[in-house]
Amino acid sequence: MDTYQKNLQALKKNRYDLYEKLQTIKTNENFEVFLPPNKTYANLLDKKNNILFYDDADKVIASQIEEFKKYREYPFLYLFGVSNGGIINYLLKNEKLKQLVVIEPNIELIYIALNLFDFSDDLKTNRLVLIIQEELTKLTITQLIHNSNAKFYIKTFDLLLTSSYYEKIYNNLYIDTYKKFTEILNYIAQANGNDINDTFRGVKQHFENINLMLNNYKFKELLKYKNSDLAVIVSTGPSLTKQLPLLKEYQDYITIISVDASFPILVKHDIKPDIVVSMERDEPTSKFFKEVPKEKQKDIIFLCASLQHKSVFESIKDGYLVVAMRPFAYNLYFELDEYGYICKGMSSANMAHELASMMGYKQCAFIGQDLAFGNGLKTHADEHVITDINPSIKAQIDSNKLFEIEAYGGDGVVKTNKYWKIFKDFIEQHIELTKDFMTSYNSTEGGARIYGAIEKPFKEVLEKFCLKEKKKHIKLTKIQKDDIYNLKQQTIKKLNKILKESKPLQNNINKAFLKVAEESKKLENKDIKECINVFSMGETLELLNTISDIRNKIESNDFYNNFLNSIAQPLLYNMEMELAEIKVRYIDNPTDNQIKAIQWILSHRYWLFSLSGIIENLIHITQSSIKNIDT
Repeated sequence: MDTYQKNLQALKKNRYDLYEKLQTIKTNENFEVFLPPNKTYANLLDKKNNILFYDDADKVIASQIEEFKKYREYPFLYLFGVSNGGIINYLLKNEKLKQLVVIEPNIELIYIALNLFDFSDDLKTNRLVLIIQEELTKLTITQLIHNSNAKFYIKTFDLLLTSSYYEKIYNNLYIDTYKKFTEILNYIAQANGNDINDTFRGVKQHFENINLMLNNYKFKELLKYKNSDLAVIVSTGPSLTKQLPLLKEYQDYITIISVDASFPILVKHDIKPDIVVSMERDEPTSKFFKEVPKEKQKDIIFLCASLQHKSVFESIKDGYLVVAMRPFAYNLYFELDEYGYICKGMSSANMAHELASMMGYKQCAFIGQDLAFGNGLKTHADEHVITDINPSIKAQIDSNKLFEIEAYGGDGVVKTNKYWKIFKDFIEQHIELTKDFMTSYNSTEGGARIYGAIEKPFKEVLEKFCLKEKKKHIKLTKIQKDDIYNLKQQTIKKLNKILKESKPLQNNINKAFLKVAEESKKLENKDIKECINVFSMGETLELLNTISDIRNKIESNDFYNNFLNSIAQPLLYNMEMELAEIKVRYIDNPTDNQIKAIQWILSHRYWLFSLSGIIENLIHITQSSIKNIDT
């Protein structure tokens, strides 16, 4: 089997889409490949533009190799352009490189590189990822980053060019690709680096609500009850008001999935949603339910996240309460799969869109999903029950930190804020993820453009998909008491296991922390140049080994990987990004090497202290939660 066929067979196993496209290429038509005598690397000629990739391929690549040495500690690298494959081949020889992602605008150049070099082993394992530029989406980038530990190396990201040819021919595409990456990397950084107090509030409330969840209806049962051909997601943007008459007219023929904030508005207009979704963990969310009397809640399904404040559940006075979990590791840990997992996103609209796809709807329409300010910087629809502007949003308005994005219909721009932008990114990614089996329409007729959604007036969507036959109301049945008892016993065992696993891990962390903290006292009140002479080489190595040993114990610990990491991440994530910057730094002299070692040691002092504190809080929450489960 020749080199190209080996590479093709490797792609066939995990990149079948690219494999199929390459099958259509039988020879290189637009590029000439030639290898001058006594040369190692082939040169390429773009015949259409009459441009050589290299003046002298061997000399240019030799120069690039010297330049790329500064990336030898990088576990993740990103290139724009495969060129002749030579620099890719060099980089893959570095065992520290875990993944090399290459974006290429012209598939014929991929064809040529795969003929020149055997990349089959790295293609099989996805250590080498080849992507055609026009097929690069935000979802692709997100999946690339999340399927590895690349999210910790966001601050070290760069999109490196492999040849000046790409600057001449594809500069605009390069800029567009760079922008796509940076937008998604910023979004991932914001999504991962949340407030640890907010995370602990969610953990505590999830633990407290497990008993309530088990006593109510299963999320998995709800997924069976698709009751119309069209799901309409009702959000609370300024444009909602104008859509309410149509929604009321067609309410008997569509499935209305309302976000919690829209619920009291719908009730005031005699519109009864089928499902109301809610996921915010703060107490004020309960106001959306308190505003609605018990008789208006009858027969409605209230799908709530298990990490919500107890006041939310106390305010739901009738209907079917379904408490589901968000797909965090600390929820998956309990293995209560029948109660289900929903909402990878960060808003109730994300939750509603996921629900529509999970229930099997082929058509889904958004209304009131402005994700932008209305006239006069209006934030919500008329009759919204919480009239005060969110303090963080108000601060952005006051400091003029709003920014402009494309408006619905491409008609100019609208103002938004960073939170709505994150919500929009989540919605767009889920639209892309579900586009093969569910068509999403943006019928908001205002606000921001949601990429991937078909913009269509609400009336046209209703007329196209509504049948004359009225929908049936959804009715759920509760789980058997014996099953509930068994699941509660299972949960108590899981909570006790948390206590059993936490303490030994914390003891090991504390032991390492005390050693690092004690030695670090010698560095107090000294600048970095003074610090390099404080420790001998032996003392430095001993501290580095202490840190390496404890990190290995933590990273190989199943309890940490399957449970604790998801709780610790919001606090540790920013520290890990700073550690990543230290780790990849290029060093070519002993003094800089000692500085790098000292910075690594000092950064781990707070890292270890923080992780120990997280475990201490977790132990306290778990001990209290065991008492809340009635059996």
